[in-house]
Amino acid sequence: MRLFLFTLFIVVVMFSPRGMVYAENVQSGITLSPAFQEITLETKDTKTDFFVSVTNTTDEAVTLRIAVFDFGSLDESGGVAFLGATNDLEKKYALASWIRPEKDVFMLEPNETKKILITIENREGLSPGGHYGALTFKTEKSGQGNTEENAGGETVSVNQLFSTLVFVKKVGGEISDLRLNRQDYEHTLIRFQNMLRLRFQNNGNVHLVPRGIATVTDPFGRIVAKGIINEESSIILPETFRIYPVRLKTLLFSFVPGRYTMDMSFRYDGKDDFSSTSFQFYFIPLPAIGTGILLVVLVVWFVVKYHRKGSNETK
Repeated sequence: MRLFLFTLFIVVVMFSPRGMVYAENVQSGITLSPAFQEITLETKDTKTDFFVSVTNTTDEAVTLRIAVFDFGSLDESGGVAFLGATNDLEKKYALASWIRPEKDVFMLEPNETKKILITIENREGLSPGGHYGALTFKTEKSGQGNTEENAGGETVSVNQLFSTLVFVKKVGGEISDLRLNRQDYEHTLIRFQNMLRLRFQNNGNVHLVPRGIATVTDPFGRIVAKGIINEESSIILPETFRIYPVRLKTLLFSFVPGRYTMDMSFRYDGKDDFSSTSFQFYFIPLPAIGTGILLVVLVVWFVVKYHRKGSNETK
């Protein structure tokens, strides 16, 4: 009986939930709105305009200098890098040469907001498809602001850099082609993982926003877990790869050991029909393990009990 109680305790401990910790990100100083701008440029348009709002939330006046850069994918996690359009791929999707801010330098008083007019010129050379540029706002010393003391007690100038990303889609020859390149699901036979990683490939010439769902089905055909693909509506740039983590949320209690199926259905914004793929994996849920352990313990307990009873009767 002690062995039975100890086994029961182990099973209960295995089912105990673990806590999760979340953190907040607080920003202050210079704020830009919007953080990114999406623009569709028709072939007949000679230009298109939009505004960037810049707010100084500090108690000192600041001077800001505007510059424009091309940008591309830094890595497959979604980071971006400012580029110099030095190779053919960068030049193909460059935008900086067609961006015209209304001014290069301006000043913001404390708690002041200004709207800066930005023009995208549809001049010759801007080919159909996607083009990507960044507007950077760099603070310059104004009065006594933008200074800090270093470790040696000396006063040094601090120049901050803020950016707004611009995504332009010029119609008249755009190609949309999204493919699922790989799926990574690191699971074990006895542990269900709640994280799926999907590696998408954009073979087209415009940026896309993947959409879709992933579901896990048990051997009885029940959907026991589900995840939303790209809940943050993140963009994948043309001719690049990007990894999208998908968090799987448990819907039903898993107790059946056997072969489970992961189904993934996806599309991109602007496309109605879904593409689908799936793979299977074997899984033994903890309840099945616990039940198996308890059954083994009970069988052993009864065998020992009757063995002892038979030995006593023989004596």
